[in-house]
Amino acid sequence: MREAEKPKGQGKENRINVLNPTQIKSLLGAVKDHKYRTLIMLSIMSGARQGELLGLKWSEVDWENSQIHIQRTFNNGRWYDVKTKASKRRVDLGPQMMTTLKRWRLACPITALDLVFPNRVGKPINHNNLVNRHFLPALEKAKIDRIRFHNLRHTKASLMIDQKENLKYIQTQLGHASPTITLNVYAHLLKPINQDAACRYENMIFENLCSKTVAENKKGFTAKTANP
Repeated sequence: MREAEKPKGQGKENRINVLNPTQIKSLLGAVKDHKYRTLIMLSIMSGARQGELLGLKWSEVDWENSQIHIQRTFNNGRWYDVKTKASKRRVDLGPQMMTTLKRWRLACPITALDLVFPNRVGKPINHNNLVNRHFLPALEKAKIDRIRFHNLRHTKASLMIDQKENLKYIQTQLGHASPTITLNVYAHLLKPINQDAACRYENMIFENLCSKTVAENKKGFTAKTANP
């Protein structure tokens, strides 16, 4: 048993640093190179892993349905299959991201590999060059504390949780093997207090009694505050 490889933990990061919307805008504004700005924006908007983006091909961009299809990954100079069956997925994108991709499609050089983000000779971008020459300098220019490129993926998950998206949907978009993994990694981001959810549940049972009570309580509180 001493020789057995220990299983990898799920969600054991002590701290996950993510960007807020203001920081995201500052970061994107600090990247002047068209290709790398599009790549970093796509990382934030899709939550895809770095290797999945470096291996993405134009044939896997679904213009009609506003999605990208994650099929493979490129890491450390080699091609790999995606991590799990769930990692082979379709990721939804908004209209602004699709417009940005269309503009980059017109500027992107045509390559034999059909890569969305090719280097100067048509091969996949070196991940160290991406981080050291473009990502980290952009963080510094935007006056954002240093984070890993992978934290852009965490940013996507964090903001989706913050806007109360369904956990199962978040799992499928990130490509986790199960919602349990998503929950293990991001459980600390779930708010311990959720009066909206409590009211929705009571409304379903008592037919808007909760919302009326909340409104009356607020009115009473305002009146008491105005006339102490």
